[in-house]
Amino acid sequence: MNRNAKNLAKGAALGMMAGAAVGAAGMYVAEQNPKQLKKAVKKAAHTAEKAVMGVEKLMQNM
Repeated sequence: MNRNAKNLAKGAALGMMAGAAVGAAGMYVAEQNPKQLKKAVKKAAHTAEKAVMGVEKLMQNM
């Protein structure tokens, strides 16, 4: 496995861990306050969009 593939695998693993953490936090907030859930979902969507843009940029530079 070359260096780029290892870095890509690490990034994918970190992304999955971040997604799991956001999902768990979302479930907690949903039980606490629906208004906060809406805010958290909006923030998560923005963060996910930035992550996808970063992956696309990385893929273009390969």
